[in-house]
Amino acid sequence: MKKLFSIVLLFCNLTSLAQISDSLNKTNTLNKTIKEVVITGQLESTSVDNSVHKIRIIDGKAINSGLYHNLADIIQKQLNINLFEDNVLGSSIALQGISGQNVKILIDNVPVIGRLNGNIDLSQINLNNIERIEIVEGPLSTIYGTDALAGTINLISKQGTKDTKQFSSLYESVGRYNFDVFISNNNLNYMSYNFGRKYFNGWSMNQPFSFLPTSQLADMNRVKKWKPKEQTFNKVSYRLKYNDLKIYNYFENFYEKVSNLGKPREPYFETAFDEYYHTKRTNFGSDIKFQNLNDRVNILLAYNKYKREKETYYTDLTTLNKTLVDDINAQDTSEFSLIIGKITISNSSNDIIKYQAGIDLQKSTAKGKRITNNYQEQDNYAFFSFAEYTPHTSISIRPSFRVIYNSSYKAPLIPSLNLLYNVKDYDFRFSYAKGFRAPDFKELYLNFVDINHNIVGNPLLKAETSENIQFNISFNNQISKTKIKTDINLFHNFINDKIDLALSDSNSDQYSYFNIDKFKTKGISTILDVYYNKINAKIGVSYTGRNNEFNNNNYQFSLDYNLNLSFNILNKTRFNIFYKHTGEMVSYLLENNSIDEITSDSYNLMDISINQKIFSDIILFSFGAKNLFNITDISRSLIGTAHSNTNNLMSVGYGRSFFTELKINL
Repeated sequence: MKKLFSIVLLFCNLTSLAQISDSLNKTNTLNKTIKEVVITGQLESTSVDNSVHKIRIIDGKAINSGLYHNLADIIQKQLNINLFEDNVLGSSIALQGISGQNVKILIDNVPVIGRLNGNIDLSQINLNNIERIEIVEGPLSTIYGTDALAGTINLISKQGTKDTKQFSSLYESVGRYNFDVFISNNNLNYMSYNFGRKYFNGWSMNQPFSFLPTSQLADMNRVKKWKPKEQTFNKVSYRLKYNDLKIYNYFENFYEKVSNLGKPREPYFETAFDEYYHTKRTNFGSDIKFQNLNDRVNILLAYNKYKREKETYYTDLTTLNKTLVDDINAQDTSEFSLIIGKITISNSSNDIIKYQAGIDLQKSTAKGKRITNNYQEQDNYAFFSFAEYTPHTSISIRPSFRVIYNSSYKAPLIPSLNLLYNVKDYDFRFSYAKGFRAPDFKELYLNFVDINHNIVGNPLLKAETSENIQFNISFNNQISKTKIKTDINLFHNFINDKIDLALSDSNSDQYSYFNIDKFKTKGISTILDVYYNKINAKIGVSYTGRNNEFNNNNYQFSLDYNLNLSFNILNKTRFNIFYKHTGEMVSYLLENNSIDEITSDSYNLMDISINQKIFSDIILFSFGAKNLFNITDISRSLIGTAHSNTNNLMSVGYGRSFFTELKINL
């Protein structure tokens, strides 16, 4: 039934697209919608319609709707992207049915490091100084290297042209309190400073409402399902421009503390074990651009450091005195770093043949007592190049390749081919690309053994390789004041030697990482985007199947759909609705050479907000509600040969909440 529904909706979309095209040709109306500019995977800034890659944009209107304050918040509502929550480790994603380990997260083309359980915690990536988000589905390994198998998410920072002083504060009824400030100066050269503090008091079911954080009794109520969290961040950037030379420098640091307070211990309930997780990120770098009449040179230098500390205390609940637990497994510090040097050269004078060639040098290190030999490092050097041939204004052909030297693995040649054909109001795109991912330090060397875990690394892992085929049709035009854009995308992914966690010793319950021979995903998605006057409606549907070698080549499909609607009620009042249905999803757990099937229930999420501008746009006041359907957990059914049939719950959200936000622009 679900498959039939998706096919019918897709057929209706195609039919309406053709009818609209006929009426447009008869009325001889305007040609294209307003051009959106993208930079991810491009030779230079180009319109989204002229990009050979299919790029999805989350613009400033969505980011500034008042609903979203980190990357996890906004990604959760995107089509063909699934978000998973861990109340200690944070959020993770899957794109086109492929897990977050294979999704590259970038900020201004610089990779974000620090994966836990294979994923970047998206709740640690703030949106305060982000202008827009660009999402590319499918491999970009020829440009960005390892981890870019499933897709790439690139956050573009604000680099405005005018002086800005913005102050923002937010309150949310679940106990969230945020404050941030963004200041920029553009008198001679551009300089900006961003500071913020975000505090979450934690949440549990049926907890009493409190407008301000209050002291609580040291009883069972101290244990929160969603753990208390505090974040602070700073970022300073400076852009120097002199003739044909531009230099953009930045420095940022981030700190997060997650408090996992334990249950009072029997028999007197006077003591407890409390855990605190400290995350520190330090990033700095320089983006140097030089351009003359014929050539462009870009030098990207960056250093990223990620440090995570775990502290366990024995707490006396009568005196609140804390004693550090003297146990090697109760305390832990892990540190990861990445050094990047990337140089690209491209031409700018030839409109028929454009090229880019570059060298990408990366060095990764890992330190910690849980790392084999307490220290590991890996070098990754690559030469990459692509050419974009435009024999006609309507045709673009881009072949590319990447030659990789990895100090731990022999990497294959990574090629890709992108085709773009424009005809009237249609854009046809075809792409074929290979991908490569070397196992990370956690999968190779991390030994994590305590009362709850028994996971050891596997230094014999093979690297993952992948192939991706995509076909995309886009249509955009205008009828009078109505702008229409329809997008249909088909994809098929093949991953060889996919790395998964599996039981390695049934007698000791020891888990390790192993290569699964083949993993496949395929699907179709369609988006209808309509602009009328100051109304924007976006409807999307995706139908994604997953398959591995253990389930007899049968694809298990899930159906997702979403709706984004925003419109002006009055001249300076805007109403926003964001809704997403995530369909029933089947995944697999490998154990003792058998496969266990895990089925997660479907669920619906909806957020609404109202933005009100006051005093000539100086003040933006927002209020609204999140998670209107009050979804907290969904059921996961585990059925397989190694387990009896069991049911457990997976966290989705902390229930319905209400918020208000105030932004002041001076």
